[in-house]
Amino acid sequence: MGTERTTAPKAPAAIPLHRVAVDVADLLSGAIGALREQAEFEGIDIIIAGPHLPPVALDPDKIAWAVTTLVGNALRYVRKATRRSAGGTIRIRMDVTNGALVVAIEDDGPGIPSEKVARLFERRTESRHAAGLSLLMVRDVVVAHGGDVEVKSCCQPMDAGTCVTLRIPLEPASPHPATAGGATAAPEASGAS
Repeated sequence: MGTERTTAPKAPAAIPLHRVAVDVADLLSGAIGALREQAEFEGIDIIIAGPHLPPVALDPDKIAWAVTTLVGNALRYVRKATRRSAGGTIRIRMDVTNGALVVAIEDDGPGIPSEKVARLFERRTESRHAAGLSLLMVRDVVVAHGGDVEVKSCCQPMDAGTCVTLRIPLEPASPHPATAGGATAAPEASGAS
């Protein structure tokens, strides 16, 4: 079939999280807002799909950054694959499966060669710039949430593309609503000592 798959290794992720209950569709839509204009200019469709989900407790700023990073990468590679003609598609699918929020970013770009898929989550020290650093940081954000990242890619001309799937275990949502800036409203003091 020509599809290559790798799962990001679990790594200690000492990233502090500020989990609040968020609407996943709103979070995803907001995360890619800045990229929509660029995608439209390039003739690339960005589609968010999935069922209506209940609020999910996660760190909205960190997950939004991770999704923006992955969609930005997809946008860059879809454009490379369609260099001769405008167009392309990036699909962001969301669902809850087996007790986890699943967000998959799928593109119809050229795919990632199999020898590179296996090394996606390795820090490349031979490079003078931060090559691969953003994927390492995406992995660390997801691992900090107790989740994992999986990459499937195919370079075959008729099936080319890449899908990066984030799986984040569900935790009970905070009973306190999010306030402006993503902070959680403090519980009222009970007066009891």
